[in-house]
Amino acid sequence: MEMMRKNALGILLVVMSVFFLTAAASAAEKKILRYGAVPMKSTLDMELNTYNMVMDISDHITETLVRYDDDMNIVPVLVKELPKPSADGKTYRFELKPGIKFHDGTTLKASDVKFTFERMFTPSTGALMTSLYTMIEGAPEMLDGKATTLKGFKVINDNVFEITLSSPYSPFLACLSASYASIYPEKACKAAGKDWGLTTFIGTGPFKAEKIDFDNAVSTVRFDDYHGTKAKLDGIEFVFIEDPNTRRMEYERGNIDVMWLDATIYPEYSKNAKFAPEIREFTPMGTIYVNLNFKFVDDVKVREAVSLAIDRGVLTRDLMKSTAKEATTFIPPGMMGHDPSAPKYEFNVEKAKALLAEAGYPDGLELEGIVRNTNATGTLGRTLLSVQNMLAAAGIDLKVTQVDPATWTDMRNAGKVPLSIGNWYADFADPDGLITLMESSISRTLSANYNSPEYDGLLAEGRLITDAAKREEIYKKADHLATRVDYATMPLFHETMYYLTKPYVKNFKMTPTYVFHFFGADIVK
Repeated sequence: MEMMRKNALGILLVVMSVFFLTAAASAAEKKILRYGAVPMKSTLDMELNTYNMVMDISDHITETLVRYDDDMNIVPVLVKELPKPSADGKTYRFELKPGIKFHDGTTLKASDVKFTFERMFTPSTGALMTSLYTMIEGAPEMLDGKATTLKGFKVINDNVFEITLSSPYSPFLACLSASYASIYPEKACKAAGKDWGLTTFIGTGPFKAEKIDFDNAVSTVRFDDYHGTKAKLDGIEFVFIEDPNTRRMEYERGNIDVMWLDATIYPEYSKNAKFAPEIREFTPMGTIYVNLNFKFVDDVKVREAVSLAIDRGVLTRDLMKSTAKEATTFIPPGMMGHDPSAPKYEFNVEKAKALLAEAGYPDGLELEGIVRNTNATGTLGRTLLSVQNMLAAAGIDLKVTQVDPATWTDMRNAGKVPLSIGNWYADFADPDGLITLMESSISRTLSANYNSPEYDGLLAEGRLITDAAKREEIYKKADHLATRVDYATMPLFHETMYYLTKPYVKNFKMTPTYVFHFFGADIVK
């Protein structure tokens, strides 16, 4: 009997060994893409943040009704087809694709879409980008607390609904493509409460959230009941690595597969025989700019002085190693509203000093610049330090303070950041998705606090016009007003962006709106 027990034990050990080896082999064969991400410590809920790097994650989990394809055409996602507006240009009738499942197994219904938009306009939600959607009838009343339901949203049945606008708005479908309009399941979102986007986040996307840990990683796995083309990847690990040098080392060691490459170190990598072939580049629709809070500096002479003290040519040539284009407007080249005839912004230190003296600061003044510690050594942090040195020559003492991402977000949303270097990218291929940054309702949530009825009026006018040439002139005028008259923002440069990707990562896209889409990605080793 003893020998039999030993034989049985031996057989058991062999079986267990085979099992674990098989399991290990199976795990090793899984296609898990590892993306080295900057930690945001925010929320995956895109109604509550504006970060492109959060969109990198959320866009794989949640979906909008429509989106842009690779050729920048708007295409249906959750709806059967793109709706055409009614004869008066105000009502759009949508029909959902039948049987679309959320990650919790429930079926997408028109009531979930209605809930999503009503949640956005409920004041207690604190949604940041409501101005993109206030053309929907009844939205202003909800935001003002005068209504609890959205008048312009009508549920016809579980699959059909109508959205009515207060007036025609030509880029309405483009607005619906922005991540801020991602559709949420009513029951699950209500049940999660304040944990929505923090520990619970459910959508209809090709990947579902498996674990949300903003200190380490957000792990996603393929959603096999996805209504569209199934993902080839088994999952995506969005690995948060705070230090950019650590991210680089992890990429070089093969521990992450994709990561951003800061433009300031692009020249170093471009000369590296091993990694140069792994560099990719693209030009996003966006701008790097100085954000100077009107709550701290509302004198236009001081604001102009800040702009005059900045040598944008030096920033693009020396700081950005000639990888960026000096800005002459906030709207970047190639987008409607960019004025190619606009001259370079003036650089004149003596004129800046004179304006400061006229404003009552003959001996200069002090300002504080805030930067997230995760960006301190990246483009935004280095730009802030360069601007600090330039302002010093004009008598402006800029103190630079680093804070963690969570503190930064709280300060920014509360309007408490005096000065910062911002990067703003279009959420869709229309200038209204870009220069809405300076609209009063958005500006106050971004520590800018620009409040110009004239500027708001120009944007409102541009949204009503369908004639492209007329819209173009309106946005040119709005850009000029904000950047050369009121100095609401100080555009610095339009960057070329770089990222590293391992050769075995295939078929993924970087959108012009500066978001990674790994929907069709594959790992082929």
